[in-house]
Amino acid sequence: MAGRRVLFLRTFRNDDTNFVIVNSLALALDEEDRIEVVGDHRDRQLATEHWQRAFGLHSQPESRIDFIVSTRTDWRRKVMERIHAADVIVLFISPKDLDFPEFPFSQSRSEIGGAGDWERFMREPMTRPLTGQGLLHEIAYLNRLQRLPHTVVVCDAKFQPTLDDLIVLGGMIGYAVDMAGNFITPKLTATDKQVGHLRKAFRGVTYQRADPNCPILPLLADAVRDALAEMAATGSTRHLPPWKLEDLTGPSPEPRRLPPDNELKIIAFSDVEKVFFIPSGEFIQIEDQEMRRILNRTAVRTGCPYCRAPIEKMFFYTRGLTRLGLGNASGENDWPNAKCQVCGSKSSLFGEDMLAPQ
Repeated sequence: MAGRRVLFLRTFRNDDTNFVIVNSLALALDEEDRIEVVGDHRDRQLATEHWQRAFGLHSQPESRIDFIVSTRTDWRRKVMERIHAADVIVLFISPKDLDFPEFPFSQSRSEIGGAGDWERFMREPMTRPLTGQGLLHEIAYLNRLQRLPHTVVVCDAKFQPTLDDLIVLGGMIGYAVDMAGNFITPKLTATDKQVGHLRKAFRGVTYQRADPNCPILPLLADAVRDALAEMAATGSTRHLPPWKLEDLTGPSPEPRRLPPDNELKIIAFSDVEKVFFIPSGEFIQIEDQEMRRILNRTAVRTGCPYCRAPIEKMFFYTRGLTRLGLGNASGENDWPNAKCQVCGSKSSLFGEDMLAPQ
């Protein structure tokens, strides 16, 4: 009987806890199972140091671990390939600092209504990054490849309450305010909103590392083993996404069926894996340099009408699969729309040279 291929995804590569988790994962798995780690050449040395502390000086991590070396330019593609091929994914999530950041809010007010509500909305600060940006991309890929039902999420027990809140907030549509227009939920960025997808994960397990020098966590191994056994017992059927794996990376001038709705889309100027918010329906991407030529200076300087993200963070497109062009004297022109890749909001051309929120 062939063993399972278990992909390990982590928040930060230089965190020594990664390999304590990997050691514990090895303890939880059967001998014929293989752990996959996508990283760089430094992983092998760090893994060996932690592995031999847990399993002896004559033991090598390669006996249980496959190291997939990636670079800055190809790691997204390699991660997606391994997500697609893995039988199970174990995702270890941790904050950037000692804890997840507090959410910033502007000074509240008590009066209801007022002409400045929209400006207050736009001035409200976005949250600081919740965790590693690479991991948040990987959560997006797990969602696009429909692998979250085969994913076990691991985090330190002391972060669980905050992470639970973040998952709920990340899954919200829009923002919540009180009657006076004060925000009661934070303005999460597009990357941080990916945390909301973790609500689809099969199970979350926590650990406590009382001894920072401990190279393995037997209780975590037990929890992971139980989660994987339950996953197998429930017969969780894998449903392949309707779109092709090879279509989820890179640009292409040809139409491809892409998430979120499997409609034909032409994304010719951006790598698909770097676009968090792909609009629904058939469309053709418009290059941002082309938009800069028709937008006035105020519109270019403002960027996103919702969050003031720079113009290069906007994904411009027009409906349909044929282009008419912009600025034609005949009056037959495309009608550009934009999807902000920072806040996820949609805007469109207003008049001849402005962007207006929708």
